[in-house]
Amino acid sequence: MINRLRQEFALFKPIDFAIVINVIGLNFMKFVPIGLILLSLAFIYEFFFAKSTSFDFKTQYSKRSFFVLSIPFFLAVIGLIYTTNYSKAFEDIGRLMPFVIYPFLLLCISGTRKESLNKFVLFGFVIGLVIRFFLDFYESIEGYLYDYNIQIFFYSYLDSDTNILAIITMFGVLYLLDFLNITTPKSQQQKFVLQGLVLFLSMCVLLLQSRIVILFFFAGLGLLFIRHWKNKRKWNIVFTAFFSGMLMLIPAFQGRFQVISTESQTITTTELTHSSVIPIENLPCMSSTQLRFNSLKATWEIIKKNPVLGVGTGDWQDELVKEYNTADMPCNAHEKTAPHNQYMRNLLKYGFIGLLIYLGYIFYFFRVFRVQPRYGQLPFLLTLIFCGLGYDLLDVGSSAPLFAFFSTWLFFEDNK
Repeated sequence: MINRLRQEFALFKPIDFAIVINVIGLNFMKFVPIGLILLSLAFIYEFFFAKSTSFDFKTQYSKRSFFVLSIPFFLAVIGLIYTTNYSKAFEDIGRLMPFVIYPFLLLCISGTRKESLNKFVLFGFVIGLVIRFFLDFYESIEGYLYDYNIQIFFYSYLDSDTNILAIITMFGVLYLLDFLNITTPKSQQQKFVLQGLVLFLSMCVLLLQSRIVILFFFAGLGLLFIRHWKNKRKWNIVFTAFFSGMLMLIPAFQGRFQVISTESQTITTTELTHSSVIPIENLPCMSSTQLRFNSLKATWEIIKKNPVLGVGTGDWQDELVKEYNTADMPCNAHEKTAPHNQYMRNLLKYGFIGLLIYLGYIFYFFRVFRVQPRYGQLPFLLTLIFCGLGYDLLDVGSSAPLFAFFSTWLFFEDNK
């Protein structure tokens, strides 16, 4: 085993190690800039000194791959033309920089080398997730020993960025299951270890109690099962769904679902008036569900006024706050609630033209998936499409680098 690993790693180049370390760091949002710097330095060495990489923009293949994978970034740049809040616009563009950095760095590597690194990227990503959760569990255990409150292992007590981590973990589970159904483990021991990782990460998805993600997680398992219907190894997907369903029968795992009907609070007309002596931050604001519903209503009102090109890269938040104040939604105005929907966010910023371009971006992934299928592509598409209904995946600094990386890694077009 050790000799085999030595032989495989002997063929690695600095940029290969940088990719694996970088993909581990994607699970630690604060380390993403460090990972990008490391990857960039490795790329500079390979390109200018070792001369082992090349990127020919003269070919139609290279041009198409680069520009399509960079669409989220270029949409934001185009939205600068008709924006007025340039500081907010450049802040958003900064978050979207990975969508131009990763395609530039990763597309210089040949398809053959990418194929040989696929397992290392997958397991580097999974190892990063496991490390992240063990650090969270270590802190939770310390808290549990203080007051013996079992809820310390759930929801916001477990991690500071529950929704995004739940999405990343959901993708990790589906990614591993897709790998298990397409490739054959070399031994029963390896098979049990991988299935154990699947069940551990499935439990973590449920512990984070992000309601929308949990619903999409079960839907993703179902669609993955249909995808592998003819594969006799598909029953590990059923076993994962059964295990997760049994956990959801335990009351402690239902905490966030049980409070849906009781967490909303009514704001009286007196509290809504601007003359009220109650500070806005002390208003009894409604639940996150109601805040999101209000944000979607306000977003749609703005879209109706700016249907073609939207309001621009930098003005979307200012326009939302204005709409919240007009519609007497003080809690949303105070929190500057974003749409929490990638499709609505694109409509708001870039209008229906921008949304059509974004849908073309997703269609490109389906095209590559159909022509050059690889494991991990369907889990990525399920995560992007489903979770985009409940979160601004590509516009949030904690999730944008991950989607930028895997969109490039999994959907590169091999020039055949």
